[in-house]
Amino acid sequence: MAVSYDKIFATVRRIPYGRVASYGQIARLAGCSPRSVGYALSALKDEAEQTPWHRVVNSQGRISPRSSGDADKRQLNMLIEEGVYVSLAGVISLEEYGWAGSFDELGLL
Repeated sequence: MAVSYDKIFATVRRIPYGRVASYGQIARLAGCSPRSVGYALSALKDEAEQTPWHRVVNSQGRISPRSSGDADKRQLNMLIEEGVYVSLAGVISLEEYGWAGSFDELGLL
């Protein structure tokens, strides 16, 4: 499933402040695989300021570890600054903080 990164970025930009979405949820809305979402977000450069990449977590409500750099620590801090509670075990309640984005909301129906 190939999709343009722009479509993934546009979908991620819809996640409201203080909410999170999973890679799989973004993938379903953008029409691609969760792995493609991860690749797109890791490729962010200039768009990073306009794209809230930090609001995307894995399906267990966890921040996905990175192989290099401190992006996972930055992500944690950015989510906490938005009022998202992260448990001591590193889990975010998707029930409480999950974005209920839909195709209808994105104007895709």
